[in-house]
Formats: sequence, C-alpha cells, structure tokens
Amino acid sequence: MPNYRIIVLFFCLTLSISAVIADIPAAVVQEEQEEGIYLTKTEFESFLQHYQTEHASKSGSGKSLAWKKGLFTITPYGYINLSASYETERTTTGDYAVFANSPDLDDDSGFNIDPKSTRMGLKMESVGIPGWSGSKSEGVIEFDFQGAFQSRNRGSLLLRKAYVSVSDGQTKFLAGQDWEIISPLYPKTLNYTAGACVGNVGYRRAMLRVDHRFDFCNSSNFVTQFGITDHVFRDNTAVSPATSSWPVIQGRLAYSFGNGYFEHGKPITLGVSSHIGEQRFTFVENNRKNLPTWSFNVDVDIPLTQRLGFQMEYFLGENLATIEGGILQGVDAQRRNTIRAQGGWAAFTYQATKKLQTNFCYMIDDPFNNDVVSGNAGNNLSRNYSHCLFINALYNWSDALMTGFEVDFWRTHWQRYNTDTQTVTPLTPGTPIRYELTVRYTF
Repeated sequence: MPNYRIIVLFFCLTLSISAVIADIPAAVVQEEQEEGIYLTKTEFESFLQHYQTEHASKSGSGKSLAWKKGLFTITPYGYINLSASYETERTTTGDYAVFANSPDLDDDSGFNIDPKSTRMGLKMESVGIPGWSGSKSEGVIEFDFQGAFQSRNRGSLLLRKAYVSVSDGQTKFLAGQDWEIISPLYPKTLNYTAGACVGNVGYRRAMLRVDHRFDFCNSSNFVTQFGITDHVFRDNTAVSPATSSWPVIQGRLAYSFGNGYFEHGKPITLGVSSHIGEQRFTFVENNRKNLPTWSFNVDVDIPLTQRLGFQMEYFLGENLATIEGGILQGVDAQRRNTIRAQGGWAAFTYQATKKLQTNFCYMIDDPFNNDVVSGNAGNNLSRNYSHCLFINALYNWSDALMTGFEVDFWRTHWQRYNTDTQTVTPLTPGTPIRYELTVRYTF
C-alpha cells in the first residue's frame, strides 16, 4: 500500500507556499477562475466566450487574437503543453495513465516526457437564424497530437471537437462532435485523460443535440439536454464490434439553485444523466450477439465557499467501454456477455490565492467480479478493480504561463483466465506512484 503520509506532507507544503504568496480579494479570485486558466471543461468554455473583451482589457493592449471575415469573428485558442512524469511501476500508456500494469507483466519503473497534449482550436461566431430573435451561430474545431503515432517524437493529429451550434442563451441546437451529454464534470488533474477508465466516464462523439434552460427565478434554473449520438467502440481485441440499427441515446436533467443566496454568489448544481443503446459483437467463432449498453449517472457541483469547491460523479451501468468505463472493458470474451460496473470520483478544489490552486481527488472504477472472466483481450487478461488518488498544485506565473505538479497513487487488480483448466488466477496488483510536472503556455 502507498504511504499516505506523503499526501499530508504535500498538502501542508502547498498551504505553506500559499501563505507566503500575497492574498487576493475573493472577487478577483472568481474573475480569474472564469477565464479558464486551468482549462477544465466549464472554465474553458467560459474562456472562449470572454477572451476577446476581458483578456484584452486586463492586458491593457486593447487588442485581441480574434479577427473578422465578413460576418464571422474567428478566435484561435489553445496551449503548448509539456508533461514530464516518473512512475515507480509502469502504467498504460505511460505518457498518461489509464490504469496500472501488474508487476507480473511489467515490473519496471518508467520516465516519460510528452509534448503531444499540445492543443489548438478555432472558434467561429456569426449571426443566428433569421426570425429567431437573439440567436447566434458558432462553429468550433479543435485537435491535439495524441493520435496514432509511429515514434514518440512524431505525434499525429487527433480530432477533439468539430461542431456547429445555434443558440439564443436558453435553447441550443448542436450538430457535430463534442463532449458527451452524460457526466459533464472533470477532475482537475494534470493527467491527459482526466480520470477516464478510473471513475470519470464520458468522452467525445458525434451527435445531434438540443439543450434548453428553464429560468424559474433569478436564483434557480432547470436544464434539459437530449442527444442522438454515434457509436464508439473500445472492445476490439478478442471481439469485433459493429454498429446496430439504432443510435445511442443520451439525456441529462440538471437543477441549479442558490445563486445569490450565498456570500460567494455561486449556484449549487445537481444533475442526473443516462445513455442507452445497442451494439453488435462478433466473437471468435463468428458468433454474433446484440448486446445493450446503458448507464445511470449523477453529478454534483457545490461551491462551498468563494475559494473551496466540491465536485463528484457516480455511474452505474453495463457495457461501458464505449464511455470509458469498466476499466475499458465492455464485454467479456469468455462469457460472451456484457460487463457491469460502477464507480465515480469526488474532489475538493481550493483556490489558495489568485495564482495558486490545489486539488485533491479520489477516483474508482469497479467492474462486477462475476462479470469479468477473461475480459476483452486476446491474452485472457482482465482487470476487475482500479482506483487512483491524486493531489496537485497549479501555479500561474502569468495569464499565459502555468506550471503544475501532481502525485498520483494508483492500484489496479489483474487476473488471468486459463483456457485449459477454465480457472481464474489473480495477479499481483499494480500499485505505482506517479509524479508529474506540467508546463503549459496558453493563448
């Protein structure tokens, strides 16, 4: 087991640093968060909307990166990112971690330096639909360099977003690839995958989507979201997946309240979401089965004070590899049936000063043991439990330059299926400690 006294020591060190740095009024801290310096999903969307005016006025230059082309306003955005990490035991994939490897399979430590998380994008804004009062249209295309590559210094493009939307502030229609509707929150980790396969379900996929917000009063609102989405397959070794004749359906309901009730003026948001669909799998003897995929999810966002926030998500479902759940296992090749799983994550965020933020998070993904025999790999290896606990500190030297340091404590349980004896043998759990340093320059 990892020595958790390291966490306490690291947290105390972080608070000591924050005590040395000059404190900033609470209103200024909130303004800094809204600009999305740390580029979590919510902060990042706010950054896109406010960059032209707020960032330009703060810099005093009166200029912006945006330019005009006819009726369009085009804004480039992104960051240059470098991550250096050391692992006491190997993880998959190394440059970033989705689960820990068993020492029985790989008992070496590892060191990685990775620039491929560098991200670039364009946002285009223009007028809306004639006759729809107050509407505007926007298009977004975004990519990084974590696609398939032949050597470590030859990253290839990975499409992240490509969509067009029309909205009036309350109703929004979207067509293209964007983040999924379900489980919209993300842990503030330096790890590229943001908790995927270890408790944070959801990814990006093509969709047709509609959102609508009902404003009850100045302090509360209710949001409904519905989408028809594409199939995404992650089981592809011992089984061959294919689309069914139906799309995957996603939906979410969220209630926000308390805006203006509390001194910090931020609302509490409670959400429930779900997806349901069907996928076809072909097993080794050309045996085809149509298997369901579904999930039920809960998300909670509670700003406890101006500086301290709490977020959590929970999921339950089956055949969840399509949404990065079940430790990336949706079906079991030996049972030829779906794998059920549950899990989630909970995190505290503390904005110590204008420039310093700390995060503490626990994440877990727990497939049902009876459902996992040989997993979805051709070597009869499978994973039946995984968790990660991390703590980090993010420091903004300027509006553009951020450095962060994170310590992750991983534990992943493995097993091997013997086809001759038809028995399952546990392997030694992977328990690496991962140290990661990130330098990020945002524009």
